[in-house]
Amino acid sequence: MIITRTPFRISFFGGGTDIPGFYEEHEGAVLSTTIDKYMYIILKPRYDDRIVLNYSEKEIVDRVDDIRHNIYREALKFTGVTKGVEITSIGDIPSKGSGLGSSSSFTVGLLNALYVHKGEAKGPRELAEDACSIEIGIMREPIGKQDQYAAAFGGLRRYRFRKSGAVEVEPIEAGRGALSALQRSCLLFYTNITRRSSEVLSDQSSRIRETRSSLESLRDYALAMGEAFAEGDCRAIGERLHENWLLKKGLSSKVSSPHIDSLYETGLAAGAFGGKLLGAGGGGFLLFVCPPERQAGLREALGGLKELPFAFSRNGSHVILNFEEGVYQL
Repeated sequence: MIITRTPFRISFFGGGTDIPGFYEEHEGAVLSTTIDKYMYIILKPRYDDRIVLNYSEKEIVDRVDDIRHNIYREALKFTGVTKGVEITSIGDIPSKGSGLGSSSSFTVGLLNALYVHKGEAKGPRELAEDACSIEIGIMREPIGKQDQYAAAFGGLRRYRFRKSGAVEVEPIEAGRGALSALQRSCLLFYTNITRRSSEVLSDQSSRIRETRSSLESLRDYALAMGEAFAEGDCRAIGERLHENWLLKKGLSSKVSSPHIDSLYETGLAAGAFGGKLLGAGGGGFLLFVCPPERQAGLREALGGLKELPFAFSRNGSHVILNFEEGVYQL
């Protein structure tokens, strides 16, 4: 049996500039961190040649091509694992429409488990690129590259997306005190709204030419804000997040809604420095940066929303159990 654990992520700045239609002409950048909410993939060899998949549904098939779940099917084909496995996926939060990059965490974690099963353990860059090949290249999802890289590498990092398609990974050097201050100031609330990110991103991609200036500003925030994170300057981060959110709403009419706008304004009125809706937009989780002394008021003002307690995490996708052929590790 093999178990992989792959983190979800919070994207602070630069979302939308990791889409090929933008970075292939103007280059992009995203600043994000992973959190202690995970996708777990459990892989167990079978005594027969069948493929059994357990997620929100159950599939039992004899051929990879008969698998209904797109990512399972393409990842198995991509890695050449075509028979004799049972795979179960378990997420800490709902996997659809969260804005926390859960789909790519699933892809990266699944690839990690499949490669270890084959005896071909891969590094984070290979996992990220292979996940991009499946989601963007094979499945033709209109998404960017940030989620796959965040899931594979983990931690607080900046990702630069070059015109060539290359991705540069830069850790943000922040002391324990700075990270603790930022973590104490960040709160997540679930909007109770789910959406398909591909719908939002498809509309956004079709408008890149007219929204180029806004996307360039979003990219520049990701490039400029590293020092504020290193110093734990929560006010500066929150205020820039507010500006980031106003720009992001202009990328597509599907990013926000009157209801989401109302929730966000309620958070600001209750004392938050700023915040944003995570992911492509349209639903999922709202992030606020709020000083600790104002958080009780913020929670009361947003009393109808469920809060998700979390902590920053340092690790990307990794194997937490490998018990195949007598090999055991934690």
